[in-house]
Amino acid sequence: MSPHTDLHLPRRDPHGETLRRRLYTGVVVCGVALVLFGILMQRILNLQEPYLQYVAPWVLGLNVLALWWLLTRRALIVVELASVGVLAAASVAHIVLVSLKAPSLPGAYPNSGPYWAVMCVCVLAFLALPPRRATAFNLTYLPFTLLLPWLLPETHTAPSAPGLVRVQLNATMVFLLVWGLSWFRAQYATQAQTQELLRQMAFTDPLTGLPNRHAVYPAVDALLKDAARGQAGSIFLIDLDHFKRINDRHGHGVGDEVLVAAGQVLRNCATEPGAPPPTLGRWGGEEFIVVMPGTTPERAQARAEQLLTEFREWAWPHHLQVTVSIGSSSVRADEDFNGLLARADAALYAAKSSGRDRAVMQGHAKPQELVTA
Repeated sequence: MSPHTDLHLPRRDPHGETLRRRLYTGVVVCGVALVLFGILMQRILNLQEPYLQYVAPWVLGLNVLALWWLLTRRALIVVELASVGVLAAASVAHIVLVSLKAPSLPGAYPNSGPYWAVMCVCVLAFLALPPRRATAFNLTYLPFTLLLPWLLPETHTAPSAPGLVRVQLNATMVFLLVWGLSWFRAQYATQAQTQELLRQMAFTDPLTGLPNRHAVYPAVDALLKDAARGQAGSIFLIDLDHFKRINDRHGHGVGDEVLVAAGQVLRNCATEPGAPPPTLGRWGGEEFIVVMPGTTPERAQARAEQLLTEFREWAWPHHLQVTVSIGSSSVRADEDFNGLLARADAALYAAKSSGRDRAVMQGHAKPQELVTA
């Protein structure tokens, strides 16, 4: 099992996608209900509304298809892009049909509904498309819908000009507000991503991708707090044997490959049953650290044996034979970080001075060479 770490590469938030899917599902359900209600009223009251007669049935069918797509958890981007295109076309058709209808009151535009649909398309474009593409689409789509009634021949635009201008001004003001909010959202997201990247750079070793020593400190502090409550815990200091010789004979590039491979071996460090997963990191140079909550000295020795075997049997780059020395110390209720680390460091020194490729556990009088499985 891979060790636990709070550090990870930036990736799309699955919770955010789930939230958007739920939002779209709710909006589509409401849209289906509204369109269906309008069609039923048109049939019952025998309304001569061209949009409800010719456009709404197609919109209803496409909404039902979009709802099926969302509920079957298919690609969200498909329904987003399709919805932008379908709603944009439907709103344009609605504007044309409304502009051909005489107003019920002098000076009034027949229906402001199409421009509210235009605003919905603009909002959806800001949600579904990257910021630049959304802006380009909306700056093309909105002016087209604003000019369309004035360009159509033989319409009722001129007699209802005051009402149309009022509706279009309101739509423009709403669009500018949405655009401003979208810009602010994009800036906030960019700033948050930059801060997260800087945090990762500060707490991640760039070569191995493991946490660096600054990221490991909180795990060690938690281990010492657990010790104050009577809970077990151990740490390993792991040093690659004769690493300078590898650099001198094969070059630093091969040495870097070995360090990366060592990080991969450590990622296989198993979790103690019933205990939190271990935290590992690069301590510096060719030295690594593993922090193991809930691990007694006896269990630490067994885990060191397993780790030594894994290092011996690993397929190292360029067919190298790489071994490690391990020094371990278990927490005591009355010590601090420096004491815990000093005992692990002394155990590591004893392992290296007595022949390497072995582990020394604090509390043993003599270093114990661990037998290969």
